[in-house]
Amino acid sequence: MSGSRLPVTEWSEGNVAPLRTAPRRSGSGRIIAHLPQYDVRVRRELAHRRFAVSMLRLVLRLVSLHALDAFAVAAAALVAGELSGVHDIVRAVPALIAFVLVGLNVRGSYRPGDARRDGQRLITGISIGVLLAALPATLPQAMRVSPQFLALFGLTAIAALIVERRIVNAIVHQAYVRGIGLRRALIVTRGHELTDLMGALVPQHGNGRPAEDQVIVGYVTPESHDDSALGPLSDLERILDANDVSEMLVATSLPSDVLAELAEICFERGARVLVIPSAVQAKRGWAELTQIGRLPAYHLHPARLELPALMLKRASDLVMAGIGLVFATPVMLFIALCIKIESRGPVFFRQRRVGLGGREFMMWKFRSMLPEAEARQMDIAHLNTYGDGRLFKMQSDPRITRVGRLLRRFSLDELPQLFNILVGQMSFVGPRPPLPGEVRNYESRHYVRLSVVPGLTGPWQVNGRNLITDFEEIVRLERDYIESWSLRADMEIILRTAAVVISGKGAY
Repeated sequence: MSGSRLPVTEWSEGNVAPLRTAPRRSGSGRIIAHLPQYDVRVRRELAHRRFAVSMLRLVLRLVSLHALDAFAVAAAALVAGELSGVHDIVRAVPALIAFVLVGLNVRGSYRPGDARRDGQRLITGISIGVLLAALPATLPQAMRVSPQFLALFGLTAIAALIVERRIVNAIVHQAYVRGIGLRRALIVTRGHELTDLMGALVPQHGNGRPAEDQVIVGYVTPESHDDSALGPLSDLERILDANDVSEMLVATSLPSDVLAELAEICFERGARVLVIPSAVQAKRGWAELTQIGRLPAYHLHPARLELPALMLKRASDLVMAGIGLVFATPVMLFIALCIKIESRGPVFFRQRRVGLGGREFMMWKFRSMLPEAEARQMDIAHLNTYGDGRLFKMQSDPRITRVGRLLRRFSLDELPQLFNILVGQMSFVGPRPPLPGEVRNYESRHYVRLSVVPGLTGPWQVNGRNLITDFEEIVRLERDYIESWSLRADMEIILRTAAVVISGKGAY
């Protein structure tokens, strides 16, 4: 390998220089070989040591996490037994541990990355374990438990594992803060791709690094001149040795022979090579690793919420809408009385909106405008704050009543939409439902707003509401929400909505 070199390759983004320096020729034409920087035996030992450390990290992670989860599940079973009055539960504990661990493995809760922090994986994994324990054929007659115990055990196990995983995360985080177990990574990319790449690598709720146990030492580039890079790709060997790199992220397009050479140089040093295909970087949605013949491939999917996530979101909507109506009913009766006293016309304002899949539905609000407001909209269309026919809003709208202005200030006019949520036409969090006339002006990229159930609040509302007047920016916020949905994100948006409503930011 030390005698081979890659030719200079013409490439669309510029020349890709050879990764290894060409050997120098003497005057007689005889090749004078370069002495290696390290003895090959030392380099091979380094590669083997890094591989062993990587495997040890993996084994320790899996064994310790399984052991801690087993302890938490056992504690949850004993607590549930005490609370439900089942005192001979000890015999069933090993089976319950096994079922829950199987469920967590099925849901991928032990995969690398942020899988162990994913509450959705925990909840569904434990649910699978509880369902397995409930099947008549999975436990002997002497070890079978009541449905009441299983329901209580499921809730207790969810709480126990969430607490246990948070403790594990805190301990691991403190280790990384002290520099224990960090992996030094190098990126291969081009300068103009770096900003978007780092934005895609860094998690939304992370600490500003692509991975908590990973330190990006810099990047190398196939381009000839880039002062921000550690150097060109032709200096890869020197850069790897000088920075003690154990992981390489290839995040740009390279010719196949250059990529093969790069991989071999990394393998000689025991550095892992992770290739991020440019097609996966550019697309919206998610990628599934698959295989075509003997070749690896990515199956690109459109962004969508999967069935378990949809069920969880719908269940949370029903619970919160039901609780909300119980507490909001006296307030809603008072608001209705105020509206009737101030002006003639109905208490409620009904408007046809576009929801999931382009289906239209009737959205309910408290009337905050004069009865003839819709008929007058064309007369004031030129005052539209957005300057865009796909949205309409204006400050100091003359059609708003005094009670309506107060309702809008605190978003109380939206309370009747709790009924829309109960019947499934809306969700608590999601893109705001547009008018049919607005949708007729959409371009193809805007229809992502209609790929999920519309929401009472959403990313637009908590990031500035009517202060954001660029429709493309609104669509970008909503697309990011759809593609990275989680129950935790919904709860954060709801809490931030409460703060925005109290402050009145962007409300008119």
